[in-house]
Amino acid sequence: MAILIVDDEKELRETLKNALESEGYDVITADNGLAGLTLAQEKKPELILLDISMPVMDGFTALFKLKQNPITREIPVIILTGQYVDEENLERGFNLGAVEYLYKPIRFTELVARVKSVLRMRSLENEAKKVQLMTEKFFISEVKELFSSIRGIIEMILEGEEIREEMKNILRENYNRMRKWFELSEYFIRLNDISAGVEEIEIKVFDINLLLKKVAEQIKEKFSGVNFEFSFGRDSLVKGNENWIEIGFLTFFEAIAEAMSFNGKIHISQVTRAGSDGKFVFVGIRDEAKKLTIESAKTLFSPYLFSEYKPSYNLFALKIFQRIIELNGGHIIVEPSEQVGNKFVIRFHSA
Repeated sequence: MAILIVDDEKELRETLKNALESEGYDVITADNGLAGLTLAQEKKPELILLDISMPVMDGFTALFKLKQNPITREIPVIILTGQYVDEENLERGFNLGAVEYLYKPIRFTELVARVKSVLRMRSLENEAKKVQLMTEKFFISEVKELFSSIRGIIEMILEGEEIREEMKNILRENYNRMRKWFELSEYFIRLNDISAGVEEIEIKVFDINLLLKKVAEQIKEKFSGVNFEFSFGRDSLVKGNENWIEIGFLTFFEAIAEAMSFNGKIHISQVTRAGSDGKFVFVGIRDEAKKLTIESAKTLFSPYLFSEYKPSYNLFALKIFQRIIELNGGHIIVEPSEQVGNKFVIRFHSA
């Protein structure tokens, strides 16, 4: 079980390293936040001990970047700090994703107790996730098995000549819908594997504007009644897995096309903004589907919260799109548009 210590004080690093190694842990060290980020991504430790005040990159910046990276975001972080830390910085650390604070000078017994406690909680969380993923896989497998038998029957009927063309069209429509659910189920299972660490995604730099145009062309070929309007800014390079993000936008635009009854315009914009929390690329998407209520927009990506009111979107497809975006370090929000339809804003990390 590996632990990463990031602190610019060599003597303290060695003391902590020796103490944890005596407890049976494998320990790696870094003397600044930037080196710590590199090691965290390469070694994927079970826990990180992170100092706040360091050269090159401070602990808060390193913590922010750790939690934005899909490879390292789940690693628990204990912040190392001096005897006094003001309430604002304490809150800042927790808001950025730290799970504990350790105050210098660090006592051996407290260090070991905190480390064991955090690792125990991480182990329990991982087990709970595995149980949830296994349950989801089981139900999806059962549904797929049921659909497989139904699909065979439908194919036999469609090949027959005695059935009326009107009935064939109805069956064909439902058959295509069922095939789409098969495809979404496969994505869902693979995304679960990525979340559980079974499958990894490679993060690279690519041009989001080129990807969006490529996906738009595929959608227009599939649905002749759907058109696109673009308003792109410069500086459109983002970080993520290009293949998965392409799958995500294909799934998303197909869901929008269906919600618009395969007829209408999708407006896409892109801008880049820099702030105190980093530089981001924002992709805005406005459709011409039935306008959501404010309340339904808030819960659109939590389909289990809907009871009587059902939005016109395929909620399973939207959930898959959201998971793809978040696994690539992004974020998505939705709100009713001031004009027609609804507006989605997707945020990516700028390269």
